This record gives sequence, C-alpha cells and structure tokens, in this order.
Amino acid sequence: MLIRTHMQDLKDVTNNVHYENYRSKKLAAVTCNGVDKTKGQLTKSPLAQMEEERREHVMKMKKMEAEMEQVFEMKVKEKKQKLKDSEAELERRHEQMKRNLEAQYKELEEKRRVFEDEKATWEAQQRILEQQKLDASKTMEKNKKKGKIF
Repeated sequence: MLIRTHMQDLKDVTNNVHYENYRSKKLAAVTCNGVDKTKGQLTKSPLAQMEEERREHVMKMKKMEAEMEQVFEMKVKEKKQKLKDSEAELERRHEQMKRNLEAQYKELEEKRRVFEDEKATWEAQQRILEQQKLDASKTMEKNKKKGKIF
C-alpha cells in the first residue's frame, strides 16, 4: 500500500509539475518566432522568461530609437549644410550681379561724359560758325555800304 501511494504521488508530481513545466517551456519557445530559446534556460519560470523578453524588447526599441535619432540628426546636418551652400551660392551671385551693375553704371557714366564733351564741342563749333556768319554778313554790309558811297 505504501509503494502504491508513493507511486501514485510520483505520477501526480510528474504529470502536474514536471510535464507542465516542460509543456510551458516548449509553448514559450514556439511563441518566440519558432526558435527554442529555452534550451539554456530550463530553470527559469515563464514569468521570469517573459520579463527577460520584455527587457530585451525594451533594449531593442531603445537601440532602434537611438539609431533613428542618429539618422535624423544626420539628415538635419545634411539639410543645414545644403542650406549653407545654397546661401553661399546666392551671396556669390549677389556679389557678381552687384559688380556687373557697378561696371554697367561706370560704363554709362563714361558714355555720358563722352556725350557731354561731344555736345560741348559741337555747341562751341556752332557758336564759332554763327560768329563767322555774323562776321561775314557784317563785312558784306560794309562792302555794300562802301560800294554805295562810291
């Protein structure tokens, strides 16, 4: 009777404790993408295993977040550099256009000065011609008057 009682107790413990532990470990391994992670962790309880998986997941998410932040910062730096380059290009173009405008202004002023000189020369020539005409007409009148007197 003692052996039978102990044998029944051994069956119950095996069925209830050992088999359930084995079954829960195998089910946990199947739920983790079909990879049996529990081969090295035979002594862990399902709660401890879930806690460890949660910590691994949190670490993985933090790592992914850090990588995403690094990519974001890199893109921000690239964008800033691109803006600086475009600003420098615009500044260069502005300076070039300013120099061109100044050159055109100087050229226009030179043409204006040349025109003013030519105008003054022409006006002086016109005055000389007018004066010569007046002188010629006065000499003609004198000649006519001299001719009348005689």
